[in-house]
Amino acid sequence: AVASEADAQALHARSADSCVVIGPAAAGKSYLNEQLILDAALSVGADAIHPGYGFLSERAAFAQAVIDSGLTWVGPNPSAITQMGDKAQAIKTALAAGVPTIPGSNGPVASVDEAVEVASRTGYPLVIKASAGGGGKGIQVVERPEQVHGLFHQVTSEAKNAFGNGDVYIEKFVTSMRHIEVQILRDTHGNTKILGIRDCSVQRNNQKLMEESGSTMLPAKLKKSVCGYAEQIANAVDYFGAGTVEFIYDVPSKSVYFMEMNTRLQVEHPVTEMVTDIDIVQKQFAIAAGESIEDLKVTEQGYALEVRVNAEKAVQDADGNVTFVPTPGEITECVLPESDDIELISMAASGKVVSPFYDSLIVQAICRGDNREDAIKKMSDYLEQVTIHGICTNISLIKKILLDETFVKGIYDTGYLPEFLNRIDAPALIKEIEEASGSAAVTLDLEMLKIEGSDELKVLSPSTGVFYLTPSPSEPEYINVGDIISTDDIVCQLEAMKMFTPVTLNTFAGESGEVYSSSQKYEVMRINLNTGQQVNEGDLLFVIRPVANDTSAP
Repeated sequence: AVASEADAQALHARSADSCVVIGPAAAGKSYLNEQLILDAALSVGADAIHPGYGFLSERAAFAQAVIDSGLTWVGPNPSAITQMGDKAQAIKTALAAGVPTIPGSNGPVASVDEAVEVASRTGYPLVIKASAGGGGKGIQVVERPEQVHGLFHQVTSEAKNAFGNGDVYIEKFVTSMRHIEVQILRDTHGNTKILGIRDCSVQRNNQKLMEESGSTMLPAKLKKSVCGYAEQIANAVDYFGAGTVEFIYDVPSKSVYFMEMNTRLQVEHPVTEMVTDIDIVQKQFAIAAGESIEDLKVTEQGYALEVRVNAEKAVQDADGNVTFVPTPGEITECVLPESDDIELISMAASGKVVSPFYDSLIVQAICRGDNREDAIKKMSDYLEQVTIHGICTNISLIKKILLDETFVKGIYDTGYLPEFLNRIDAPALIKEIEEASGSAAVTLDLEMLKIEGSDELKVLSPSTGVFYLTPSPSEPEYINVGDIISTDDIVCQLEAMKMFTPVTLNTFAGESGEVYSSSQKYEVMRINLNTGQQVNEGDLLFVIRPVANDTSAP
């Protein structure tokens, strides 16, 4: 295995026969550094590299570099990664293979004028997507014609900064949909096997929260269609290894459209393993070794459900909207009971520190049931026995979903979770999540923040993360010593688990009201940190002092 310095004692590092620490915690200096990984493999005499779930797993150049180094790449051929990794190119491939795609540009849109033309043909609402996007990033919904110009430039800029590729494409925005994916295996001899479908429609910010081994709404006829379409695409690009072809089920029109292909193993693959009893990872190695899967028999038994336990807490903004903020930190107590019906993939344990540098996912819990109802009940019963203290998690939210009548009936779309959060008692959920962490949230007040012997006030970090004083290296600092600020001015950003959270003095307002008065302005007296430093919740960020109300900002 390879690990960053932050992951030297992580589960994957401790489980391996040997582990090479390849660099600092920042992914760009470790997990995303191709040469460091190649050097590590060659230094221990490895003969193959398995790319895992993320980081370099879908980077064709890295796959080719592995092959060029004389190692075996346990993944698809680089050309397939290239062809399907770019979403606009993938759409062209699907169309050529006779697979239906969402109406839209069917390829990159080069200019605003072209975007306006495509939009008028596609109709509203529509969505502008980054060709190289992923993880819910690089996506904007356009409701009206006057929004096209601004949002086109916004997505283009975001895509260039986040992915190094500013290409975008346009699609019809499906107003009610289910997210369906097909798991495939294909060997180097041309044998394609469909292992079944998964439904991943319970999601927020385009990121999955729960996955199931079947869909409650996809008609049997369309299940057969998407499985056939997935095989057509895999054959068209001469794919080999494990892959997932994702589709949209347009509920109002009862149509299915190709969305994208993930040319890698997915986090939710154990859902399919549970109902087929096929070890997908083992098959990846077998296929990479040149073995045939011609005789592989695929049968499904029972039902499987996966939930993603994330290190995060719920917060509610002034408009009543509920969002989730990462909460890295130390797990002080962890109880994850063993169960015959539950499989766990977990980094959580007492004394373990959840790093701010990577994803917020800390536990995958996968449940096997006789049917969907049985799987839901078993998962619900199991989560009642789980204890994780020291950090906040979304377990309280998941337990509420598992008991929700709409979810249990299975009649919903990808808008389910936002709708669910709007109709429940959000303050009660927030309180429950905090209480489940084993430590009640500290309520700040101005007296706690006063610096003795002066009129100065402390500004403490609201969470653990990486401190940024600028929005990007090329842009000026949010604040400087001597600046006069109001409570809604951004003073810094905290990055935790791939999410950036702007911090203002209003960030500290809570149920008991404001901490820093919004009718007051403040002078920045000291800045305690430099960009890139890691901070823990409660660390000192800034020192400020109130100034006369007639003082205006520079």
